Amino acid sequence: MAQARPIPEPMPGWRAAAWPLCIVLSALALAHLARHGLVEPPQLTATCDAAPWQGLLCSLRTLTVQAFVQQRLGVAALAVALLATAMRWRWAAWLALATGSAALLLYATGLGASAVLLAALVCARPGQPGPVDGPGAAR
Repeated sequence: MAQARPIPEPMPGWRAAAWPLCIVLSALALAHLARHGLVEPPQLTATCDAAPWQGLLCSLRTLTVQAFVQQRLGVAALAVALLATAMRWRWAAWLALATGSAALLLYATGLGASAVLLAALVCARPGQPGPVDGPGAAR
């Protein structure tokens, strides 16, 4: 009798790609809610422009707006992506993916796209010697 061969997994490595994808989708969903729920509604804009720190909703709107004024969110995403690239830390790359994805939706497209690209390269890199998962990570 012929020996049965094991059935190969249909998509090898899909679990490894699932975490960054979930992180990106979650960050995009939160950024979408922040943009269309806090930043762009005309009634909320009129109310919060008069008193930006009055009430929880206006405070959240002001903090959201301050995150992308002068491309702050994009700069933060790019800084984390550069750190992830230099140190080869996948956890930092995931953080850069999330921050860069949010920056793409919150008006910092150039820096956000660069951060997402660098972070995706770190996440896609096969296992190499070095502190891939953080300082002092066991192999």
